[in-house]
Amino acid sequence: MASSLAFNAPAKAVETQVLTPFTAKYKVSKGRLNLGSAKRQLSQIGENRFTFSYFSDLSLLILSDHRRETSELIIEQNQKVKPLRYLFKREGTGSDKSTTLEFTNGQVLDVEADRPIDVAKDIQWYDEVSYQLQLKLDLAAGKQEMQYYLVNHKKRDKLYHFKVVAEELLEVPAGKIETVKLQRIRDDSSDRVTEFWLAPKLGYLLVRIRQERGGSEVADAQLEQYVFNPL
Repeated sequence: MASSLAFNAPAKAVETQVLTPFTAKYKVSKGRLNLGSAKRQLSQIGENRFTFSYFSDLSLLILSDHRRETSELIIEQNQKVKPLRYLFKREGTGSDKSTTLEFTNGQVLDVEADRPIDVAKDIQWYDEVSYQLQLKLDLAAGKQEMQYYLVNHKKRDKLYHFKVVAEELLEVPAGKIETVKLQRIRDDSSDRVTEFWLAPKLGYLLVRIRQERGGSEVADAQLEQYVFNPL
């Protein structure tokens, strides 16, 4: 009982800054179909040192997909994310997959293969989780458009481009929450749309993420519960 009551604590009860540790749970759907659940978690493990994690447990008919991604990182001057180590593990229908990356001295190391990935050394590289924390910090700093270079779990380099497009009062299972809406900017030939809603008053906590392809919804994750755990 005490655990459930801890969720959805009023924002005034804690100092909800971007780096306030939290756990957030999401309901994932596709139209009227319930696909499963997801969780995001930020934990502080030392001075200016954090882990940022994503977990998902999804299924559709006989297909299943279970994922865990964790980025160990440091924060410089409370505004710059520096990833150190990224772990990805996927299980379910089809082949299981795992990836471990290390970020050091401007290089990204493929730990399984024990060799560096061929990427430019003069660029700040992120993984698929750490860039999301940098995005929150950049929004808190007032930025309206952001770009991030990252190496994904397939060990491929990517450029992600985001832009703030609106402010919306959003109603999700966790309640009515004031948000800023972002859209991922892709080239004109792409038929994919990815939209994010984040809550400024909750340390830019992710409230909703929605994806569609070719005009059809692929997935919609909406915030169900959240709790902040200030040290």
